[in-house]
This record gives sequence, C-alpha cells and structure tokens, in this order.
Amino acid sequence: MEGGTRLSIRAIEDLARKALEAAGTDPDNAAPLARAVAQAERDGIPSHGLAYVPVYCEHVRCGKVDGRAEPTVGRPRPGLVRVDAATGFAHPAIDLGFKVLIPLARAQGVAMLGVVNSYNCGVLGHHVERLAEAGLVGLGFTNAPASIAPVGGARPVLGTNPFALALPDGAGSWRLLVDQSASVVAKSEAMARARSGEPVPEGWVLGTDGHPVTAPEAVLRGTMAPAGGPKGVGQALLVETMAALLTGATLGLHASPFSGTEGGPPRTGQGFVAFDPEAMAGAGFFAGLRDLAGAIEGQQGARLPGARRKAARARADAEGVLVPDRLLDRLKP
Repeated sequence: MEGGTRLSIRAIEDLARKALEAAGTDPDNAAPLARAVAQAERDGIPSHGLAYVPVYCEHVRCGKVDGRAEPTVGRPRPGLVRVDAATGFAHPAIDLGFKVLIPLARAQGVAMLGVVNSYNCGVLGHHVERLAEAGLVGLGFTNAPASIAPVGGARPVLGTNPFALALPDGAGSWRLLVDQSASVVAKSEAMARARSGEPVPEGWVLGTDGHPVTAPEAVLRGTMAPAGGPKGVGQALLVETMAALLTGATLGLHASPFSGTEGGPPRTGQGFVAFDPEAMAGAGFFAGLRDLAGAIEGQQGARLPGARRKAARARADAEGVLVPDRLLDRLKP
C-alpha cells in the first residue's frame, strides 16, 4: 500500500504556492490558485488538488498559461463586467472581476461577469460560494476543451462544461451548493485513473464507436459520456452559451487541451451571474429557502446538495489530509 503524509490545509496551500512560484508563477497569481488547490483537498476532491499542481507548473513552463499575466477589467454595459485573463490563470482574473461584480449586483439586483482568454478554473463551486458568502445567489459556468460528442455523433464538440449554483443562508455563508459537470464524471477523474493504468467504471467514457469503454488506453482516446444522455448534452450547450458565446471566449471546439503541452493557451471562459436574493422576493426568498431545504433534509436518507463537502471540510480541518508520498516527491523544489 502506498505511503502518505498527513498535512494540514495550510501546509497544503504553502506547498502548492511554493511549487507554482518555483515554476515561474508571479506570487499574486500563485496565491489564489494555491488557496483553491488547498480547498479542493479540504473538500475531498483530490483530482483538483495537489495532483493538478504538476500540470499547472508544466503549463507555466511551456507557455500554455502565463504565470505572470495581468488580467484587465472592462464594463461593456451597465450590468456587465468583462475580464480578460490575458492567457493567465482563471483564479486571479475571477478575483478581479468579483471586486466589481459583487457591489454591482447589490446595487442593481443582478449583474454578470464574463472572463475570457482564461484557463481551467478548478472547482467551479468554490467561486459561487464566495458570491453566496457575500449575500448573493451565485450562478457559475465554465466551458472546457471538447470531450463530449453530440447525441448520435462520435466526434467531441462540447466540453464537460460544469455549472454551479450557491444560495446564501443570510448569515455570511451558503445554505445549498450544486456543482455538476455535463458528463457522468469530471474528465480529470477518468484521466487520473487511466494514466495510472486503472480501468474506469463502465459508463464514464465512450469509445470511438460510441460504446462504453473501461480499458486505460481506450479511455485516453475516448469521449466523456454525457450525464443523462441528451440532457447532459443540453447542459453542455447551456454552459457553452453562458461561458463562451456570450462572453466572447474560445469555444471548447477550438480550445487546446487542459492536459499535455500541445496547442498553446486554451483561452476558454467563465460566466458568473449574481442576484440580490431579496430584490424581487423580499424576505420571501429566505422563508422559501428554509421550506425547500427543510423538505429535503427532513426526509430520512436525503441530504441537501453541498452537505457532503461541508462534512469533508470538518474532517480535513480536524485531521488534515493524507497526501501520497509519491506526489509530495514530485512537488519538492
């Protein structure tokens, strides 16, 4: 059995930040990305945690992402914010956009942020959580390089394209969090298994003939299975609209992969819509949310979306996170 070392969340963040800076990432860009890496480990999502840091570092070194990029913000319309990530990491660009988006949504009731010339934004739910913590309803969308074929087709056109929804609890945190991709499982989950030589569960990946495959070599050549068939393709199209068509970012169809060193910057995009929950509903929003959440949590065996993440965070805060020694060796300067 592979050995591991238990690290605190702070130690994980420091490890990620130092590795990113050693690869050539500016400290101001490394800091928000390192926080996101640590948060993914805290949430029990290791595929977006430390395991991804060697990829980030490789992409800085090869120029797929500019570790020293300086994002810029624009205001194309009164209710719109647009940030050009300048082929840098998504996290500092989103941070810059949220500084404008949050007060704008509070003032107007609703506002949208579009991020272009961007990169993988990690766990999308982390970003909309921040909107909920600011007292807003947050919707997030991010497109990705094509890996899902349309129904009846075999050539990938759309990415795994997740969306996320966070509802505020009225006390500085979130009450409900939905974060799901258009595929049966996130592509990073399938690729991590395939690269380690493990077969993936049947139904995750489709082969070139459109039928399910499980063998590692076939997984690497296949396409991701859409969740719910046509419904997953429909979600991917919705996200592609919100994150790329409306913002002006590169379509997943034309984006370079998030893995490997080929193709230059992917230039994908993110879209966020923030709502003042009481702008139209008044106090009825929180009363309705209490009823809705209670109807779910009141059923034996049912859980509110996001409850699993909160439980994982409590464990990680108390016990730390077990990190494989093999991964730690890869991250040492």
